[in-house]
Amino acid sequence: MLLEKLINPKPKTTLIFVVVSVLFLVLPFFLNSSLFINNDNSYSTLYFFIAVGIIVLHAFGLNNLIYKNDVIKKENLIVGTVFILLNAFYYNSNINLISSFLLLFFINFLLESYQKEFPFHEVFCCSFILSVIAIFNPIVSLFYLLFLSCSFIFNCNNWRSYFVSFLGLLMPLLIAFMYSSFVGRNTNVLSIYSLPKFSFNYLEILEFFKDYQNILIVYLLISLISFIEFFNWLYKKSIRSRKSFFIILIY
Repeated sequence: MLLEKLINPKPKTTLIFVVVSVLFLVLPFFLNSSLFINNDNSYSTLYFFIAVGIIVLHAFGLNNLIYKNDVIKKENLIVGTVFILLNAFYYNSNINLISSFLLLFFINFLLESYQKEFPFHEVFCCSFILSVIAIFNPIVSLFYLLFLSCSFIFNCNNWRSYFVSFLGLLMPLLIAFMYSSFVGRNTNVLSIYSLPKFSFNYLEILEFFKDYQNILIVYLLISLISFIEFFNWLYKKSIRSRKSFFIILIY
């Protein structure tokens, strides 16, 4: 019955979804506000509620993006609901939340490049957006692998697309270089994209799983159910929906 309400939702259902999502996300704050208020960071409460707002907006953005690009034919709030559940534990990194929200524009341009003979506008925009996000969150540059995957799945893997993509990645660097020149700073522009160092210490990994085992179990269950549902319905989808599903799966 709940799924029926989330498919082809009425304005009343959408409003209830927003209210319930906000209440669900702010519940940890009211249960234990000391986790978010401390002497070291007087803005932690503000950051918490900003994170809640970003998560709700992101849920709607992802939901509308998938419906708009015909990945799912019927308008629904199921995707947004799952997204809210997956991000229920994720308040402490506004940089990643903002980056993830901006990546919606990146994935939207990727999906819009489907069956276009010359998708240069979409390719340039998605590369430009990715490069801008990578300036303040360098790890996001790894999402360029998604563009490479999309070029093969959507059959637009030619040298012109890759060249336009390179120009899109380069443009923010040129803007940063010009700004540095105007203000008289000697800035190594390439250092902007320095990736963080990764640690694969066995003991640290075990400690991580121990500290976050409840969250990981929830993620695992939701992911497992999603994969089963995905492959059960995949054969019924159109060619565009199938290809778009794989793009989102890699994303």
